[in-house]
Amino acid sequence: MSDIKILVGRILKRILNFVLVIWGVVTLSFCLQLFTGTDPAEMIVRKNNLFATEEQIQAVRVELGLDAPFGERYFEYIKGVLSGDLGTAITNRKPVIQNIMDALPVTCMMIIMAMAWIIILTILIAAISVIRKNGVFDNVARILCIVGICVPSFWLALVLLSVFAVKIPIFNVIADGSLKSLILPSVSMAVPIVCIATRVLRASILNELKSDYVLYAKARGFSNTQIIFGEVLRNALPAAITLFAQYCAALFGTSSLVESVFSIDGLGSYLMKSCEGMDIYGISGAILVCAVLFAFFNTVADILSSIICPAYRRNWI
Repeated sequence: MSDIKILVGRILKRILNFVLVIWGVVTLSFCLQLFTGTDPAEMIVRKNNLFATEEQIQAVRVELGLDAPFGERYFEYIKGVLSGDLGTAITNRKPVIQNIMDALPVTCMMIIMAMAWIIILTILIAAISVIRKNGVFDNVARILCIVGICVPSFWLALVLLSVFAVKIPIFNVIADGSLKSLILPSVSMAVPIVCIATRVLRASILNELKSDYVLYAKARGFSNTQIIFGEVLRNALPAAITLFAQYCAALFGTSSLVESVFSIDGLGSYLMKSCEGMDIYGISGAILVCAVLFAFFNTVADILSSIICPAYRRNWI
């Protein structure tokens, strides 16, 4: 019963921290719009008329409420974010939230596939490497992980595209949004993270193998495979789960290079286009979404670690 109370208390504390982080992120997003030195009204007016007068620009400022005091603008921004209004994009004059929602599904699908590769390959490679410690598989995996960590995902994307879409035409050069067309992008995003996560999980498993309960299990006649997959892996997961969550959220913001290689109109591509067009509302909206996702996945990771790993819960006491 006490464990349940501790667990519930931890979850409530993490949710409160999540709310505070989101408030901070929204505030920083508002400051990004305010202190970038770019006048949205001037950008909007000069997009249609290079020789616009100051009176025309001022009229747009009044229309957008840019002439209001700081406190009033901050309150209106908070109210807009809570209602899903992130402003109107300068580039295409559509609501920013609509642009993000149009771009988000394909990015979500690509990242879900990438995370599936990451979770499956990381757990299998790390577990087998520990079971075959200092063997051929472990040494080869160690070398490949070191090489894979150094490989940029966009370069790997170009290699995979040239090999499996040009020389060996298994996949299309331009992604059409189908699951098959997202295999190469997801693999190119997953490989560097698999290499990092494998090293972290392997080290965590080896450290966990020094615990007293492992010696007790060996004394009872359990094999290394039974011990690792039965208890050790579960207790070693918190570090890997936190890493998975951080990279899952980070992929939303860093997917732009891979999306540009495969001509995918996702969230990363939208952020890049907003930067190229100096669309301050699009930039702040996309960054806000990425930051919220980052905080959300970290919170979920901590809660999952609390539920899955008993040793992780003991650290709270």
